[in-house]
Amino acid sequence: MSSATEPEVSKPANRSAPRATPRRSTAGSRLRTSASAPQRPGVRAAARRPRATPVPNAPRMPFVLLILGLLGGALVSLLVLRTVLTEDAYALAQLQRQTEEMNHREEELREKVLYAESPQTLAERAEELGMVPGDSAEFINVETGEIVGAPAGDAGAVE
Repeated sequence: MSSATEPEVSKPANRSAPRATPRRSTAGSRLRTSASAPQRPGVRAAARRPRATPVPNAPRMPFVLLILGLLGGALVSLLVLRTVLTEDAYALAQLQRQTEEMNHREEELREKVLYAESPQTLAERAEELGMVPGDSAEFINVETGEIVGAPAGDAGAVE
């Protein structure tokens, strides 16, 4: 059944055993190993697709530059954000210090007011101004001009 024009294909004795030696393809220039698919009599090696070549590095450069630009921009924005937050924290600390000082000042002024409103302080200030303490309250009737509620020693005399 074989003719002189067709190459003779030998069948292995045991199909489950892997081939250990490389075989030549029908093209004659390439070697193939046992891991590659076995060649069938009607299939030519030229019908197989060639492997895709890797993409050159030139198109990757803009992408790398874009990523580096984005990372740089993110770092700069983080630096600016941190600076603004630090300034705000400094301003907040200064305002808290001022508030604390004003609270102390308010407390001192309240203590001064309480001291000035005390009865002993009022009596001393009144004596400095020439006032004398009154014994009892006296009232003047405006229509008649009489003193009402005079002390017992003065019987209502008006001088």
